[in-house]
Amino acid sequence: MSVISIEPAPGKTSTVCDGTDFYHETPAQLRDRLRRVNGDALLCWDAPLTGPQDPDHADMVEKDFSQRCIDSFFTRKETEFKTPKGISVLPYSDRPHWVITRSLLGLPRTGRFDVRHKELPFRLLPGEEWNEYPRPGVVEIHPAVAAWLWCRGHRGFPSCTEPWRYKSSKEAGLRAKMWQCIRRQTGDVACPNPLNGDGDAFDAAVGYLLGVLFVRDRARPESRPTVILLGDRKTGSFLVPNVGGLLESWKKFVEKWPKVRNH
Repeated sequence: MSVISIEPAPGKTSTVCDGTDFYHETPAQLRDRLRRVNGDALLCWDAPLTGPQDPDHADMVEKDFSQRCIDSFFTRKETEFKTPKGISVLPYSDRPHWVITRSLLGLPRTGRFDVRHKELPFRLLPGEEWNEYPRPGVVEIHPAVAAWLWCRGHRGFPSCTEPWRYKSSKEAGLRAKMWQCIRRQTGDVACPNPLNGDGDAFDAAVGYLLGVLFVRDRARPESRPTVILLGDRKTGSFLVPNVGGLLESWKKFVEKWPKVRNH
């Protein structure tokens, strides 16, 4: 299965990593690329792919049109996975690249008048079995969160209360250090080096690593996964490194998150 990582951008070119190189594409070029993706592929997409818990009965819970459970989880101190400044986790409605995502993918579905998932060109994971439909898959990523999870706690990195502004041009040193740390843990996956590019290339490369490891883990179910898909369509979901304590903290947090009322 081929993996393509995409960092969509609404006001500039989007950045694509296919494991061999980086490409900077206009919306028209990206749309043309997506038309040519075959069924044996997984898109790792850095933008919200889900919205209201139940799009067909939206606004049944508080903040249904603004924030998902996955967004909230990484902003709360009690989870012990609150991201520092520089690793921004905004409510999905505040992330402007969901607009280009809607145009190119038809996701996220936000109401009952939207095209049904089974009619869209890409299978949204989780929620559809990989072989259920002859369509390529798409999964949401948040490379900043993933990179932070891979690096936090390692020697030489800021604490979780200090800024991690790795995308700033002034913080190229931090970005290089993060890449080295990530590659020590993922070095058996071939991937182009993003350090000659900008923060978007870095994010696209991180997304590519996540996708490849996720596909590999699914082929080896007897082993402990290195990357997991945290969450589901109701809570929102990200591909993330399977670091200690994360899944347990997530399960506790989800239990307290408001559920859709009966309708």
